[in-house]
Amino acid sequence: MSVLWRRFTFASLFLTLAVVAASGIVAFGQQPKAIDPPRAFAKANKQKIDAYVVLLRLRHDLFLKWKETGKWPDDKDANKALAGHGEYWQKQLKDGHAVLAGGMKGEYWDNVALIVFEAGSEAEANEIVKNDPAVKAYVFQAQVRPFDVQFITNKYQTER
Repeated sequence: MSVLWRRFTFASLFLTLAVVAASGIVAFGQQPKAIDPPRAFAKANKQKIDAYVVLLRLRHDLFLKWKETGKWPDDKDANKALAGHGEYWQKQLKDGHAVLAGGMKGEYWDNVALIVFEAGSEAEANEIVKNDPAVKAYVFQAQVRPFDVQFITNKYQTER
């Protein structure tokens, strides 16, 4: 019986060690990954950017029709000019002139949009805006003003 007892003890010990070793390997593989520290944001631009802002207001009759019905007016010329406006500013973005663009929200401001863009001079800035198809077609009224961009966040910067 002593030989059987030794074999049993040895087998039990071997199985126990195997289970402990396997559980250690599994536990090691399931260790939580280190959490990345929160990202600190900073300026993307090294210096102030001399830019311009154009404030755009929708033509009053189009705005009133839109507000009364809740639907965009079926105006072929205005729609064509707005499509051209989008394409025009996409080109300005691609060419490195447009910095940011967007429409204001809220009951009072729902008729205003702005675009910040770079130009060599105020005359050039006015020319850029005058060539916007929606401004040409008088779908938008436009005001151009100098605008100093102190900083742009690097929050939205992608790795290159």
